Amino acid sequence: MTDPTRDVADLRVADLLTFLAVVRSSSLTAAARERRVTPSQVSKAITRVETHFARKLVERGSRGVVLSEAGRLLAPALEAIVGQLESARAASPDGAEITLGAPSYLQTSLLPVLGTAAPNVRVRAFELPPSLLRANAQDDGFDILLLPGGGEHLPASWVSEQVGEIRRGLFASPALRQRLGKGPVPLDTLAEVPFIIPIFRQQGRVVPVDDDFPLPRTQRKIGHQVQTFLVGLEVAAQTEQLAFGPAIAAQRHVATGALVEIPIDGYSVTDPLTFACNVDRVSARLRTAFGNALRAAMNAMSPPR
Repeated sequence: MTDPTRDVADLRVADLLTFLAVVRSSSLTAAARERRVTPSQVSKAITRVETHFARKLVERGSRGVVLSEAGRLLAPALEAIVGQLESARAASPDGAEITLGAPSYLQTSLLPVLGTAAPNVRVRAFELPPSLLRANAQDDGFDILLLPGGGEHLPASWVSEQVGEIRRGLFASPALRQRLGKGPVPLDTLAEVPFIIPIFRQQGRVVPVDDDFPLPRTQRKIGHQVQTFLVGLEVAAQTEQLAFGPAIAAQRHVATGALVEIPIDGYSVTDPLTFACNVDRVSARLRTAFGNALRAAMNAMSPPR
């Protein structure tokens, strides 16, 4: 008998997917790898499913995890339910909608990639700094995220994977580059040149974004302050101010000669690009399509050096 105090709304789709992963692999560890969670999270998901149906579904033995009699009876029904959900999502030609959170420069480069990978899905894209994107994921503000850096500090209902790397560089107009001279530029020389600083507004306050440049902001001249790196690149192309940020965003400016990259002696930084999904909202099929398309796009892009 199922627990009459528990409603079907209490049952998480992510837990069903985890249970079915255990069914397929007969292993908590293998299921954890498939679901990109920890074995402990798999165990908790199984416990929630068993509690909901008020019966023991899996048994742990010397040869791994096996289904109980109740588990063998229930698994096909749950597989059918998940299949129907997947079919319903795939069959919606123009009703599916995904909310994306990503910095503006990643949206410029990769939003068309997502649109091509799933042409029947509408994407609503919002721009925020990575730290705020992670915070909004806690509040269920997004379905998918593109994050410079790792996928740590995301809710348990999210999975993440690295789909590429993002190298950061220092960019200047050809006139400023000529003034600074050839070759790598010492940090003490750069301290005398204004930097375009990324900022955002939070609760009525202007907050500078940490850009991880080796010279702290307190030791730099502060130039114009802008909300997006793309705007900063446009400003740098027309002024004698420096812009530091993702090289992927500056490819067009470098290709046209509007900007040049300035090497910094002994300094280079590369961050992982993380693609993260809320598994309760995004189907496995769509996650796979997006992930494959993003990896292919990032492999094809060669940031200028």
